[in-house]
This record gives sequence, C-alpha cells and structure tokens, in this order.
Amino acid sequence: MIPRGHSATIHAVARPCSNPWASNFRPVRIAHRTSLPYRSSSTTTHRSVTTIPSANTGDAGAIASNPAIRRSRLSWIYAITFLFLGLGTGQIVRFTVLPPPLPLPGTEEDTILINTLNAQADALPIVLELRAHNADWKEWPAYSNIRPSHREHRLSTGPMAGARGLGVQRVFWNEEERRAISVVFFGGGLSGWPGVVHGGTIATIMDESLGRVAILQLAQKAALRANEWERPGVTANLELSYRAPTLANRFYVLRAEIDESKTHHNTDTKRWVKGVLEEVGTEKVCVEAKGLFVVPRGIKLTPLEEGF
Repeated sequence: MIPRGHSATIHAVARPCSNPWASNFRPVRIAHRTSLPYRSSSTTTHRSVTTIPSANTGDAGAIASNPAIRRSRLSWIYAITFLFLGLGTGQIVRFTVLPPPLPLPGTEEDTILINTLNAQADALPIVLELRAHNADWKEWPAYSNIRPSHREHRLSTGPMAGARGLGVQRVFWNEEERRAISVVFFGGGLSGWPGVVHGGTIATIMDESLGRVAILQLAQKAALRANEWERPGVTANLELSYRAPTLANRFYVLRAEIDESKTHHNTDTKRWVKGVLEEVGTEKVCVEAKGLFVVPRGIKLTPLEEGF
C-alpha cells in the first residue's frame, strides 16, 4: 500500500541466473518511489530510489551447498587413502609376523633360492672389492670342505643350513694381515622376534668367525696329514654387545682380527680375537664381540680341514 501523497512505479524484471543449478527465474520487483517529503504548493521534489536486485533463492541454495560438496569429496579422498594405507600396512605386518613357509634344506626350491642368494652376494660391493685384490685375500665358502657325514651333525651345516638359515657365508682371509672378513646372509628361519635374527644365532656365528681367526693363528699343520690342522682351538670366553637389531633376510659383513690390545696375553696356546657385525653398505655396527680361544690340554679333538 502506498501512502497518500506518494506515487510509485513498479517494474517486473526477469534477472537471468548464472547458477546452473537454478531451474526457474523469479521476477524481482524494482520500485521507483516519488515522494514529497516537504509538501509545497509551488515546488515539487521528485526523489527516485532504486533497490538493487537480490539474488535468486535458487542461487543462494546452490552456493550454500558448494562447501558441502567439497567436504564430501575430501571425505572420499581421505577414506580411499587410508584404505590403501591400511591394506599395505596389513600386508607388511602379515609377511613379517607370519611369513610364508620356508623350503627345507636340500629341496629343489631351496637350491633355487641358494643360487639366487649367491648371485646377489657376487654383486655386493664388498665382495667385488675383495675379489679385485685376490692376491691378498683368499676366498672360500664356509664349511665347504666339511665331510658329508659330518655336516648334518654340526649346528652351522645341519639345523642352520639352507636358504632359511645361513644361506650364504663367504670367508675372505688375509694371510699377511691375519684377519678375516665374512659375508653372511641370515635367513628368516633364524629369527627370534619376527624379522629379527635371534641373539643366539648371532653368538654362534660370531663364535665360529672369531674362532676361525684364532685357529688359523694357533694351528700347526701336521707333518703327515695334509690339509688338516693338528691343534684346533676352543672357546674359553666370549663377550658380545648387541648395538642394533640384526634383521633377517639380509646380508651382513663380519670382520674378525687378533685383539692387539691384549698382545701380552697372547701365547702359543691362546689368542684374544675381536670382531664386529656390520650392515652391508652402511657399515652400521650391529654387534661387537671379543673372545679368548685356547688349545685344550689333555683332550684330543677331531682335526679341522681347510675350508672350515
């Protein structure tokens, strides 16, 4: 209703909607009002007021819905991302905690794995470097000359044999420097905690590797028995410090040499040897060890063959 003394003109304008979600157009009413705020008999003042058209209700609804659409898309992205992360993590945990069955030593599958591991060992930088100086370093596979009738009765060549155990163990011996470097592969069957090599397994390998250096120092070849050692040493003391976890299914480097800090304790019948177990490539020390090896008195031991 227009008050008395005012005049108004109403125009209906159809404003096109730029929002594609709006399906109808509503006319916007624009009122031009002419008022006479101060009534005068001689002068008439005309005042025109234009109201800016308002947005269509369809536009407002679509605009208001845009944040919700964006939130919905982000929710799907997050859901799919965490789904794949969960599946991937689950597979890793499953194969770590419950790995697939490992082949038994001597089977065809085990032979294939052993050949694969040997090929990988041949490509390791430490192996290539030592072989490049083969005049200084003598190489042999550990326990390679152990008699077949004795192999299954030894811990290293019996229960710990095969790709699931000591898949590879290469020995490099430097006669002049009197030290040894071994490249070892710990299989999944040697784990204590899932994926981590048992501490007792490491102690066994450190014992035999350090003992190998001591025996090569102590032993004297028998005059009448070629390729055999008359005085093998035995372990009198062994100390280990576990510095970092040793993970299964990986290659490691074991270095062993005479402990020069105990030179005054070394005699013809005993030797102190020290060694470390390192990660391949990073040279990160996982285990440190030192041991005392002696020639027993009054006990006749089976002579060791070369290649032990």
